Amino acid sequence: MQTIKITGPNPDLIHDMIGGEDVPRIEIEAELYLPDDTSAPCPAVVVSEGLGGLQDKRERDYGRMLSNEGYVVLVIDSFGTRGVGSNGDFIRAMSVTEAMMLGDAFTGLRYLAGRSDVDAGRIGIIGFSYGGMITQLAAYEQLARAYLPDGPRFAAHVSYYGCSIPRLEDPTTPGAPVTILIGGKDRNVSFPRVHDIASDLRRGGSPTEVITYEDIYHQWDGTDETRRWVPANLRKLHLRVGRDYGICDEKGSMRMQGRWSRRALIARRTDPRGYHILRDRLTTRKSNQVLLERLQAM
Repeated sequence: MQTIKITGPNPDLIHDMIGGEDVPRIEIEAELYLPDDTSAPCPAVVVSEGLGGLQDKRERDYGRMLSNEGYVVLVIDSFGTRGVGSNGDFIRAMSVTEAMMLGDAFTGLRYLAGRSDVDAGRIGIIGFSYGGMITQLAAYEQLARAYLPDGPRFAAHVSYYGCSIPRLEDPTTPGAPVTILIGGKDRNVSFPRVHDIASDLRRGGSPTEVITYEDIYHQWDGTDETRRWVPANLRKLHLRVGRDYGICDEKGSMRMQGRWSRRALIARRTDPRGYHILRDRLTTRKSNQVLLERLQAM
């Protein structure tokens, strides 16, 4: 594993990317995992971390596993980059926006596509929870165009228990397949909305599959051997991204206009009844097999 830094945009909101000249830049911290044999260009994967931050038994485990399978893997540390890696979930969510994490993901794509040991046409993205949401958002052409107007594009998207928050008015995609993995007892997602998002992606041009693991909680691939309660969930937070890149609350008139309005909007729709996390080894093996199949198909 190598620790590297790559420079990319650091917008508060996605709309800030329009025009692009005045968007602040940041050195993004990341970990690079290389396979043993890079004599020929390899497929590659960007990993977008969950709200719990970079974890040895999740993001880094996937970095090691996928590099052993022959992939060049870039694990992005969006929270550590911005100085909140050691803070709690609430601080991380309020400090690091989805626009920032999208910027990190697309910067990772650009970096990998420029490496001589990477096949630029075979770069996928995976993510967990908050990062799972980023993985889904990265499938839309409107958002990809904002960050990388001239390409490249991801070739596959695999979202682990991704937050079911945003839908886009323009669902057009470049056509890469999307796989959404969720637990049947995960109260951090809205199941009807997950299927609405999947329908949006299909309508936009991406083959999209939702795989539900019945009787399974959030973060089945983590380390919690006993059920752990997290004191807030986001299944009632429903946002709409317009064709003008504006973001609004679907259930009211509130618009996201900056960091403070974003925080207020999230707080307004957060459900204090929370959700549970519980490890399940069998489901982890099943979901990892799905992951490898989807990446091998790139």
